[in-house]
Amino acid sequence: MSLDVGTALRSGIDDLTSETGVLVGAVFLLYNLGAVVVNESLTAELFALLYERGVYTEAERAAIESVSGGTPFALGVGLSLTVALVVVVTLLGELVRYWAIRLFAGPDETATASFGDRAVMAVLLGGGVAVTVLVFQSVLPIAGQLGGVATTLVGSIAGPVVGLVLLTVFVYLRQEIALNDGGYGETLRNSFARFMDDPASIIVLLLVLGLFGLVGSLPGFVTGLVGGSSAVGGLPLSVVSRLLSAVLGTVFQTLGIAVVTDAYLQVRTSARESAA
Repeated sequence: MSLDVGTALRSGIDDLTSETGVLVGAVFLLYNLGAVVVNESLTAELFALLYERGVYTEAERAAIESVSGGTPFALGVGLSLTVALVVVVTLLGELVRYWAIRLFAGPDETATASFGDRAVMAVLLGGGVAVTVLVFQSVLPIAGQLGGVATTLVGSIAGPVVGLVLLTVFVYLRQEIALNDGGYGETLRNSFARFMDDPASIIVLLLVLGLFGLVGSLPGFVTGLVGGSSAVGGLPLSVVSRLLSAVLGTVFQTLGIAVVTDAYLQVRTSARESAA
């Protein structure tokens, strides 16, 4: 077996608690706080469109906002500008991940010496896949409700499933971009090939990481139970919940990058030894 799940997890935890892990986590926390603002803005604009089209009654709207706590960080700058901001922030996130992967792997595992050598590919290729996944997982489930029952079902079921499949089969794409050296087509092929080297183990590893990541959703779950109108320390529970989710999400996001990077290095080494 080319991938040892236990080794990848142990290595990821060690990286998370190292100086590099703390640095990466701090940068991701700043990024994630900005992402909360633009993502909530997008959610608010899409739901506003649903309300305008009469998809929900006023009573249903009030119930949704009561349970979720609304979107306290939404900018309210209109759908077009919000979409542009979401794209920019998503692409910026790919640069942050690209930088983090190179740090976790170290210079000995990096095929190119300069950060800028593959940064454009990280934005264009990695960002293209990231935006596509965002559309399937976050936009279609909401936007699909504009077309009636059929499109609602397609958006809420097919959208997340397609997004999950893309995330899984291209799980190593960011590592391939950051740590290898090749053209766009070769990078995509290599990324998929590394996944196919040991798909069962990486799927198990992703499931484990997914279970860890559920901890980040607990604040939102609590908000749904007690209602978003409650307050903690004078702050609305919805605000506290979003901030706490961003902090917890950062920890598990950083862990995930470290773990998958180690997994990629394992399967890449195994593939090279097999080809020798």
